[in-house]
Amino acid sequence: MKVSSAYTRLLVSDLKACFLFYKDVMEFPVNVEDEKSGYAEFQVGGMKLSLFRRQEMAEIIRTTDKPTHAECQDKVALIFTVHDIEQEYHRLLHKNINFVTEPMNNIDYRIKTVYFRDPDDNLIGLYQFLD
Repeated sequence: MKVSSAYTRLLVSDLKACFLFYKDVMEFPVNVEDEKSGYAEFQVGGMKLSLFRRQEMAEIIRTTDKPTHAECQDKVALIFTVHDIEQEYHRLLHKNINFVTEPMNNIDYRIKTVYFRDPDDNLIGLYQFLD
């Protein structure tokens, strides 16, 4: 298989809330904003992050008969490398983000991490390398 590019697509139930979260809170540059078609795309470092309405994807792949939500462990996490966890943590606290964890050192992996969720309950992690 030859792949020319790849990106992450989050299937979301509330496109507008998620779009505003990634644009205004995370401050990612917007590549595409098309609420009518149910699609948005951001440039995040060297990758693209897109949002697409969960219901529309279910219609496309014919899975609308399946439950939209079930109590379970997370199956995906968006992880972003940042230069300064403490700075980003405090910046996001001022934007009323409720964190799942406080910044913590993971000595085994030599990284510092912090976790929170977007409006659609997707898990997001920030990390920085420790010296």
